[in-house]
Amino acid sequence: MARYQFYLDEPGADTSTRVLLFIHWNGRRLKYPTGCKVLPRHWKEEQQRATGHAVTCKECSHPEVPDTDTHGNPVEVRAHREINDRIEFLKSAAVTALADFTKEFNRQPEPAELKAAMMKADGKAQGDAPGDLFGFITAFINSAEGQFNNERKRAFHRATLSRWRVTLELLRKYVAKDRRLRAPVHFSAVDAEFVAGFAVFLTKSEGYAVNTVVKYGKTLREFLRRAKEHKEVGKELNPEVFSRRLALKEDPSDQVYLNPEELAALYRLDLTGRPGLERARDLFIVGAWTGLRFGDLSRLQPEHVEGDRIRIPTAKTGREVWIPLHPFVRAIMAKYGGRVPAAVSNQKQNEHLKAVAALVPELRTRIMVGRTVGGIRREVAREKWELVTTHTARRSFATNLYRHGVHARTIMGVTGHTTEQSFQRYIRLTNEEHADMIAASDLFQLAPLKAV
Repeated sequence: MARYQFYLDEPGADTSTRVLLFIHWNGRRLKYPTGCKVLPRHWKEEQQRATGHAVTCKECSHPEVPDTDTHGNPVEVRAHREINDRIEFLKSAAVTALADFTKEFNRQPEPAELKAAMMKADGKAQGDAPGDLFGFITAFINSAEGQFNNERKRAFHRATLSRWRVTLELLRKYVAKDRRLRAPVHFSAVDAEFVAGFAVFLTKSEGYAVNTVVKYGKTLREFLRRAKEHKEVGKELNPEVFSRRLALKEDPSDQVYLNPEELAALYRLDLTGRPGLERARDLFIVGAWTGLRFGDLSRLQPEHVEGDRIRIPTAKTGREVWIPLHPFVRAIMAKYGGRVPAAVSNQKQNEHLKAVAALVPELRTRIMVGRTVGGIRREVAREKWELVTTHTARRSFATNLYRHGVHARTIMGVTGHTTEQSFQRYIRLTNEEHADMIAASDLFQLAPLKAV
C-alpha cells in the first residue's frame, strides 16, 4: 500500500523552506517538489499541513492565484490556505496516477514513470520527451520526418527513417516476447542486460545474420545517444548501455567485386532481343565506373554531364561529387541519347543482373562463402555470378581504383564515404591481390646496386 508524506526540506531553518512530497510504494520511492515554501513555525508536522490561521504570510510562498476575482475586485491571498489546497491536490494526483498506471499496464510504475504522470497531472508535462523508450523513439522519428539533419545539413534520407521504424518494431517484438520485460519500458530499465538481450533476440528468435544484428544494435544505441542528449531524459539512462563490450563485431563479408576484365566481358555480351537484361547490364556498367549508388544512377541526367565529367549531388549525403567520364560510360550514354538506361526497381534490377552475369564464363568460377545466421557459421560453394547485385558495381569501382594505386582519400571524394573505416569495407581484395599491388610498386622494381 502506498504512503504519502509531506515534509519540510529544512525543518530547523529560520527562513521559509521547501515543502516536499515523499511517496513510498512497492519498495520504490519518489520525492516530488510541491513548489511551495513555508516558515517552519507555520508547519504542523502531525497534520502535514501549514497552520490555517495565519493571514497573508509574506514569507511563505504559494501557487499563483489571480490578484482580482471575476468581478475585478482585489483578492486577499491567504498563503497557508493555498498551500494546503495544493497539498490536497498533489496527494489526490499521486493516488490517481498510481491507480491509473496499475490498471493500464498491470504493473507498478517506476519512480520516473510516476514522476512523469504526476507532472502531467500537475500541468508540467515533459513535452516532447516521453519517459519510456518507445514513446521517445516514436516522437523522435515523427519529428525527424521531413526535418533538417543538422549533422549532414539536409533532410533525413528515407532509408534512414525506414531503418529507424524497423528497429522500433523489432524492439516492440523483443519486449513482448521476453517475460522479464513489460511495456512501457522506462529508460531506467534499459541496461546492459536489455541491450544484450535484444541482440540475442535478433539472432535466435528472428534468425538474422550477424551483420543485420549489428545494424539494428547500432540503431538502438543511436536512439539511446539521442536520449542521452535530452536534458529531461538523459539523466535516467544507465551509462553501461554505452559500454564497448556490448558493441558486436561485424561478420567478415564475402561480397564480391568485378575486376576490369570481368566488367569488359560483361559489357561485350550480345543481348540482342533481350532489352530488359541489356538495360540492367548497361546501368550496372555505368555504376561500376562512376561509383554512384543505385538511387543516384536512376536520376542521372544529361544536365549532370559537364564536358568530360559528371557533376551530381548525392541523394544520401547531399554532397556534390565530380566523376571523370569513363569510355564505357560515354559509350553507354551515347547509346541512350545522352542518358543512362531507365532504371527498374532494385529487386528487379538484381534479378536481371544475375541472369546476365550467369552468361559470363569468367563469372562461373566457384568460391567459398560464409555467413553466420542464428549464431551458426556456415560455408557453402557459390558461383561468382550468384553474388552479383546492384551494389557490386559501387564496390567494384572503389576496389579497382584502390587496386590500381589511387589514394583512398581520392576515391572517398567520389564515393562520399566520410571515414576510412567505412570505406575499407568496400575494398574486396584477396591476400594474393594485396601481394600483387606491393610487387607492382616502384619500391619493388629497384635494381640492387653493385657492391664496390
